[in-house]
Amino acid sequence: MADDLVYFYGGSQSRIGPKGQVALPKRFREVLADGARGLLILPGAARCLYIYTYQHFVEARDRAKEYAARAGNPEFFRRFMEQVGSLELDTQNRFVLSKELREWAGIDGQDILFIGMDTRIEVWSPAVRAEMTRDDEYAAQRRQQALNIFGI
Repeated sequence: MADDLVYFYGGSQSRIGPKGQVALPKRFREVLADGARGLLILPGAARCLYIYTYQHFVEARDRAKEYAARAGNPEFFRRFMEQVGSLELDTQNRFVLSKELREWAGIDGQDILFIGMDTRIEVWSPAVRAEMTRDDEYAAQRRQQALNIFGI
């Protein structure tokens, strides 16, 4: 893996404007300021959206292509590539989140949640994310993970 790749971490909430415009949070813009300006967006696996730099998207694309080949399902890769869109930042670091992508992710209000996930940024509806993390099973998993990873 190249040393010039950027990595994302942390979370940030933002708001969507009336025309679907949303500003990329400062914590992620600062990482991109080091040179990786091209971004791609696509529907994610869990009712969220994935934002990749071009450099990191190559890895995701290759994994999707390999999966399609192993599964003997070229339609999977075709659909994957069909859903990828270019994400254009304006001079104020905003981009338009299409109605179709907002519907996919269940983003029906003005609030939006960004989560840095190492090689990608995930975009969530805060309500959808809260629903995923609300149950007791999730809390038990988090406790076990903290014990396994951090010894706490």
